[in-house]
Amino acid sequence: MRYLKKTRLILVPMLILILSSALFATEPPKSAKNVASSYNNFTVFTKDKLSLIEDNLLTGVKSKNSGLQTSCAYFLGEMKSSSAMIPLLRLARNGATEEARIIAGLSLYKIHSKIGMYQLKGISERDESELVRKVFDRIYKKYVSDNYSFEEM
Repeated sequence: MRYLKKTRLILVPMLILILSSALFATEPPKSAKNVASSYNNFTVFTKDKLSLIEDNLLTGVKSKNSGLQTSCAYFLGEMKSSSAMIPLLRLARNGATEEARIIAGLSLYKIHSKIGMYQLKGISERDESELVRKVFDRIYKKYVSDNYSFEEM
């Protein structure tokens, strides 16, 4: 009887350890054909899926839901979507909330849109919200300092 108790004390923890390691084992991510984007080697998008995501985000920016507009504008900036420039400009000019306008401006900065930065400069001078004016002014100044240096003259 004592022998069974001793072996049980050793075998049960070993069995738990083996089973738990088998449960948490994962396979490495498989590479996809036509890889367009990857994030930390876990998420891999093909070009088709990436364009579908971009289309859905563009549709979200055009919706009437302010929260959806804001989050879609943010992710379009992260994707550096050049086709999102015009919807983001509209949102920066006519957004219902300050947050939506600011996120649209930041996304235009991330896209590195020269036209967008010129528009932000104009909006920073005439927007009714002081917060939006200050943020757009700083974004524009950051863009100018990043892209144009006076040391070369």
